Amino acid sequence: MTPQLKKTRIVATLGPASGSADMIKALLREGVNVFRFNFSHGDHKSHIANLRAVYEVSRELDTYPALLADLQGPKIRTGKTEDNATVTLQTGWRVIITSEDVVCTESIISVDHPTLAQEIKAGQEIAINDGLIRLKVEQIDSGNKIHCIVTDGGTYSSRKGVNLPNILLSIPSVTEKDKKDLEFILANQFHYVALSFVRTARDLRELKTIMAGRRPDLKIIAKIEKPEAAQNIDSILEECDGIMVARGDLGVEAYPQHVPIIQKDLIYKANMAAKEVIVATQMLESMIENPVPTRAEATDVANAIFDGTDAVMLSGETAVGKYPKAAVQMMTQIAQAAESSGYYPKDIHDLSILNGYPPYALCEAAAYASKDLGLIPIIVITMSGETAHYLSKIRCQSPIFAFSPQENIVHQLSLTWNVQALQLDFGKGDITDILHRAEQMLMERKLVNNEELVAVLAGNTPVKGATSFLRIKLVGEV
Repeated sequence: MTPQLKKTRIVATLGPASGSADMIKALLREGVNVFRFNFSHGDHKSHIANLRAVYEVSRELDTYPALLADLQGPKIRTGKTEDNATVTLQTGWRVIITSEDVVCTESIISVDHPTLAQEIKAGQEIAINDGLIRLKVEQIDSGNKIHCIVTDGGTYSSRKGVNLPNILLSIPSVTEKDKKDLEFILANQFHYVALSFVRTARDLRELKTIMAGRRPDLKIIAKIEKPEAAQNIDSILEECDGIMVARGDLGVEAYPQHVPIIQKDLIYKANMAAKEVIVATQMLESMIENPVPTRAEATDVANAIFDGTDAVMLSGETAVGKYPKAAVQMMTQIAQAAESSGYYPKDIHDLSILNGYPPYALCEAAAYASKDLGLIPIIVITMSGETAHYLSKIRCQSPIFAFSPQENIVHQLSLTWNVQALQLDFGKGDITDILHRAEQMLMERKLVNNEELVAVLAGNTPVKGATSFLRIKLVGEV
């Protein structure tokens, strides 16, 4: 009997708490499928050290995690406080916002967007430190100082994020910092790049123009952090390979009560477009400091999985938290409990918008045949990974084992829901030999047993788009 494998993918952010080889090894063993490199923090030196450590450990463990490079994007931040100390603002106080480089205090706050005074109006809001502080603009003076009243008091310190709900800013989607980071990403073996603060499909086209012809294999994730992006999601999905529901900034710029509805809508639309979807931010936030999550956090993770997300993401929990290994372990346990419950959707999705392509029709036939035979495993022989990806997006519940000779494809499939991908040299392309060696690899890993019934999706010629047959057979049978 094939063992029960976790279907939902887990993304873990690397940082000071998780950059060592020993911790990377522990996180992989606990269920991490994707490592996120956050370019809002760290430098290229630290990122290359983490990159080398991940590849070294993954080769040792014979596993293929996907590596996601997350660009900072046009994030506006406050300046520095005195000695980076925490500053408290009380509700009702008045404070000035300026683009001048001054020390931030209780009465004046510097922000790094030079034209903000020309783009904001009286009556509009400014949110600081993930919305813990909210200001209302009263007036802009002739010196371009923005006079505000504190409507929600709170604390902030150096370089905290600034959000400007419902304000259209003349700021590029790919900043100068992003361009420098992108040069580093293109020169190294990452598998996905995430663009932050996407507003429209135009932002993604700008990124593609910069990348043009250099790394066609590098897939693009659009981070949905602004209500404007949620409104433009259909055209955004046409320009990317997947989306990240980044609820931190989204929860500041949209009202908190709207975020669950936006999340459900984004997951549904991404699935119907056969694109990857990651739910991120504050999933197990309390585990940054505590060894167990709150019940609400566990419920949040499970509900994202019930909604149909492909992946759930840990941010500070693994990057700077005290319990990175326990956080991944808990995420895995929640995913397995949700997936084995009666509330987990088991229906095969009808992606009729993508029909008319013979390999997809064979995928649908394999999913239904496997279901009728008791969810027998499906072995996919693929060059591009597309067959395995489509099986995933129609929500085939059977174990999906994908084999490709392309190492990059195998790594990318680690973000794909319910797919276990392995690299296999196709040799001279004889499908009988390829399948025999694929079955041997699965038996060695105790993922299938000899004479167990499996479904096979492959083609007589191992090239992209050549999937041409579905076969039901016994493992070991010629």
